[in-house]
Parts: sequence; C-alpha cells; structure tokens
Amino acid sequence: MSQRRFEALARLAAWLSVAALLVLSLVPGQYRPHTPFPGRVDHFMAYALAGAAAALGYPRPRSRIWWQIALTAFACAAEILQHWIPGRSPSLLDAIASSAGLAAGLIVASLFRAALTPGFMSADAATPGQDRL
Repeated sequence: MSQRRFEALARLAAWLSVAALLVLSLVPGQYRPHTPFPGRVDHFMAYALAGAAAALGYPRPRSRIWWQIALTAFACAAEILQHWIPGRSPSLLDAIASSAGLAAGLIVASLFRAALTPGFMSADAATPGQDRL
C-alpha cells in the first residue's frame, strides 16, 4: 500500500472516529453501549484511537497540535451538552480522560510512524549541522 493511500485511509478513520465520538457522547444514557471497563477508561481508549488515526493520517506536527486542541474542545463541549441529555451527566474528569487519551494516541502513533521512517535512529544519519566524512 502506498503512503498516500495509507494516509487517506487513516484520515477517513480519524473523521469516522470523530463522528462516532459525537454520536456516542450525545445519545441518551439508555442507548449508550456499555463495556466492562470504567467510563474513564472508555473515554481514554476511544479518544486514543481517534488520536492515533489522526496522527497517522495527518503527519505534520502542526496538524497534530490542531487535532489535540480541536478534540479537547470537542470533548469539553460534549461533556457540557450531556447536562441536557436524559441519563447522562457532565464530568470534568471524563473530559480530562478524553484529552489524555487523545494525547496518548497522537504521541504513540507519531512515534510509531517515525520509527518506520527510513533512517530513523540510524547510525548513518548525519547530525544536523555536521558534514559527513
């Protein structure tokens, strides 16, 4: 698979993740799927997956910063909106767990991508500002 195709699929996964987060954050409590994990673990993992997809699809550092800011704001807004949704209640700790998961996903996927880049941590790679002999 080409790098371009891979990034396109990762971008699609990132935006589908955002759509899923929106739906799952705003459905009434009785329709929300439940896992055997504590709610904050669910938040962390869901946002980590979205962050990983975003980091793989949008590899530029500025894009990753944008995703962190935008989805952190999104998580906070979703928590506030839950005040008016039956069976849901807003929680600052849930928003923090979401933001932490997002950061973890962005960082881990970025490191994974960097490790797969040719020349990453290679002894043959020239140090910036130094000439090779």
